[in-house]
Amino acid sequence: MFVNNSSEFSLGADQNGTCLLPIDFKAMKITYAFIYSVLLIASLAGNSLLLFASLKSNMAMNVLIANIAASDLLFSIVHFPREIVTQIKGSTAFLVHGWIGSLLCKICAFVADVTIAVYTLALILVAADRLVAVVFSWKYRRITVKQRRFLILCTWILALAIHSPYFYTFRLDLINGQTICITNWEPAFHHESTHAGYYTALLVTVLIVPLITVCILQTITLLKLRNDKWGRHNSSGSQRHKKRNKVLLKMSVVIALAFALCWLPFIAFQFLLLFFSSLIPHCSLRFIIFSQFVFLLSLCHSIVNPCICFNFMHRIRVGLKRLRLMKQSVHETDL
Repeated sequence: MFVNNSSEFSLGADQNGTCLLPIDFKAMKITYAFIYSVLLIASLAGNSLLLFASLKSNMAMNVLIANIAASDLLFSIVHFPREIVTQIKGSTAFLVHGWIGSLLCKICAFVADVTIAVYTLALILVAADRLVAVVFSWKYRRITVKQRRFLILCTWILALAIHSPYFYTFRLDLINGQTICITNWEPAFHHESTHAGYYTALLVTVLIVPLITVCILQTITLLKLRNDKWGRHNSSGSQRHKKRNKVLLKMSVVIALAFALCWLPFIAFQFLLLFFSSLIPHCSLRFIIFSQFVFLLSLCHSIVNPCICFNFMHRIRVGLKRLRLMKQSVHETDL
């Protein structure tokens, strides 16, 4: 549902079809197709490189970064091609019909939104990893790669379970002569009330609660790191360890902030649609521009993470290299 709402807004008419806005639809479609294409290429390139670099790195935390890159990569593969085709065709009609089309309708929506849940749960794992590394450093070394992989598997299982109703609700339906992939809770449930309740629960569970949890964990870690006197030791090993911890913590904070900046406007907008729809000026060019901007901003999370991680990984390498050079210089001076 998070990434399948772009067609819910009327770009040229109100519910009665009488409100026309001064929009160049051809230029708009070309613009959106270009934007989605750029996002797709950038995400595929950036997250593929980040996934490869993370798996090749010897830092324990990087398996968690690899998980985030994998979720972004899968999201881009599933979601952006659909958006590009929709803009080129100028219609949200589903291309594949029959039981295969119905299955693809369910799977595409399911996988795209599962990856977002995995991303937010992975942010919690990264924040918890930094908390343990700083506050409980003696326990951090005991955490094995297998344990981290098990936690990653748990995030995927939880995300799959949360979105399992998609296989019932998403279906193909004939609307105005076109086959559309929509969500519908009937006949088992009343659609309007159930949809509002489930979607609200999704927003809270998948986006709001993880962001609050990450904020709390990172605040505790920052306070501990600020008050930690251990960093005054003069050994090069402790200096390297503290410097790496600081850089990795900063990286996790920036990743979480970037995700929040991309998604908080979307969260606010969705709550507006759910509970204050009567206040929305559907026949308003400003509202249309704002709604599309919010939607596009939420999709930018898939390309932000590689830029952040590569920048901080470079800083880690440069910082450790400087510490090694300082250590060699001190050793030569003593000789």
